[in-house]
Amino acid sequence: MVGCSSDSAAAKAGETRRSPAAKKPIPGAIDLGSRPYRPTALVAFGSVHGTIKASSQPPADSTAAGTRLCGGKPIAASSVQKVVAPVIVWIGDIATGKPFPIEKRGDLSIDDCVLDPPVQAAVVGTTFNVFNDDKEVHRLVFTRAGTHDTLTVMPFFNSGQVVASERLAKVPGVVDVQCARHPWMRGYIAVFNHPYFAVTDDKGGFTIDSLPPGKYTVLAWHQGMTNPSSQAVQIAANSKATLDLTLP
Repeated sequence: MVGCSSDSAAAKAGETRRSPAAKKPIPGAIDLGSRPYRPTALVAFGSVHGTIKASSQPPADSTAAGTRLCGGKPIAASSVQKVVAPVIVWIGDIATGKPFPIEKRGDLSIDDCVLDPPVQAAVVGTTFNVFNDDKEVHRLVFTRAGTHDTLTVMPFFNSGQVVASERLAKVPGVVDVQCARHPWMRGYIAVFNHPYFAVTDDKGGFTIDSLPPGKYTVLAWHQGMTNPSSQAVQIAANSKATLDLTLP
């Protein structure tokens, strides 16, 4: 059974209403910047790449591995938590540069009661397709990180079900994704109003390309950090700057 509408009726019915008190941010909100951005033709450009290391991993889920059930079957803790936590890396407050991607589509899958990818980034205006590959009941709740703001709720009842949503990437910020029925199912979507960002690979590597020459601030954040870490970098035309950063 497939639900291909933009935020199904079932999802809309499941949304929680916000009380006045719920609109007040709580600790954990991450500022991704909101400076206006304008695409422009690039005469010269460079890039920055490197490795982001975390001196401490994000807090582990307290749920015991033996109690994690998916479709009535226990699942291993190793399938829930990755060895290297993905880190979101971006250029702070950049005003002009390369154009936005033509295709603004993102995917999020549920497979064996795990979100894939657990961390991703997208530009404002991206539509997300959320797939359920489990024969299991899930109820994904999407909130703005650091607030009680519920963007949408997606209930899934059948394997192969798909829900498309335009609500997740309307404005810049970090979206917290969690399943109400399986608390270890947690992910993050970082939404930017510019195209200069990356998510580290399994070895902590990243690349941000097509940067106009100049001095920039590179910021990096992963789950569990109160504020992003930052480091200045100088970008020269037709060259690649290297940045190695260790997060707290």
